[in-house]
Amino acid sequence: MSLLHSGLSAQEQEEKLLNIRNNRDLSTFDIVSIDDLTVEDINLIIEIADEMKKSGTKKLGLLKGATIVNAFYENSTRTKTSFEMAGKHLGADTINMSGSSSSAKKGESYQDTTMTLAAYGAQVIVMRSEYSGLPAQLKKHVPSAIINAGDGWHEHPSQALLDVKTIIDHHGTVEGKIITMVGDIMHSRVFGSVARIIKKLGGTLRVVCPLTFVPENVEKVFDIEIFTDIEKALTGADVVYSLRVQEERGSGGFIPSLREYSKTFGITKERLAFANENAILMHPGPVIRDIDMHSALVTLNNKSRVLDQVENGMAIRGTLQWLLASRFDGKVKPFTQI
Repeated sequence: MSLLHSGLSAQEQEEKLLNIRNNRDLSTFDIVSIDDLTVEDINLIIEIADEMKKSGTKKLGLLKGATIVNAFYENSTRTKTSFEMAGKHLGADTINMSGSSSSAKKGESYQDTTMTLAAYGAQVIVMRSEYSGLPAQLKKHVPSAIINAGDGWHEHPSQALLDVKTIIDHHGTVEGKIITMVGDIMHSRVFGSVARIIKKLGGTLRVVCPLTFVPENVEKVFDIEIFTDIEKALTGADVVYSLRVQEERGSGGFIPSLREYSKTFGITKERLAFANENAILMHPGPVIRDIDMHSALVTLNNKSRVLDQVENGMAIRGTLQWLLASRFDGKVKPFTQI
């Protein structure tokens, strides 16, 4: 993890970010799927996040006066914290809602709750839910920008963006690189976004897991290759990306036991050696040590980029909030009020 930051003042950092942005906006008003983003959008996000990361702990005023609501109807640590910290870092007023909110307990619909939040003047609503497709439905009814922070088994676009930034930081590009993803892709929204973005950026995605974790036709939909032999799948890989078995979503019933799974698919130093010499090791967190990967590989191994992913998450999520909350093109988001 890099702690190197620019020596610029907060004002100089803001000016540099504005110059890099150069009045450019994203082609979309919401980010609920990687499919919403063009390659040009992704390049703009990565370019700004590179500079955003250099600002370190400096408090910037790029979102001063903006209101961002983090509506997390499902538990989260890394994603919720990084969105909140990134918003505050940029000067926004951030408001947090949880699944235990009064409106949820009283039976108010997600649509009515979201429309209420938008009526308070929220420029951005960051949303996490157990229901796949909920952000895509709700974005039609509010003028606020919606950022999907994870919806059911579907997608987690900001995670995929920080992941490709981590890959680019090390390899310089995603194009032509082999990314081997190990683990529970059926119940993983991270997989849903990573598979889309790797394909969009010209990389090759391999998946290795028990066949019980393979959704029907997934190899055709995302143009990926499925393996059951982990050593074969890791051979020649530029990135080894481990996923946890998501027992809270019922995945435990798809394997005999976690210990049995770990014996066959857990990342060890010996298995990691099958990847390219310059390969990196990634995980979206939380890491289940000695199940997903050997404990010593998480932070002590020089190939691990787990903490770099965390740091890149702050930069990416701040970038998304800034780009969506402050548009230069003057266009107004179309939405349905009923």
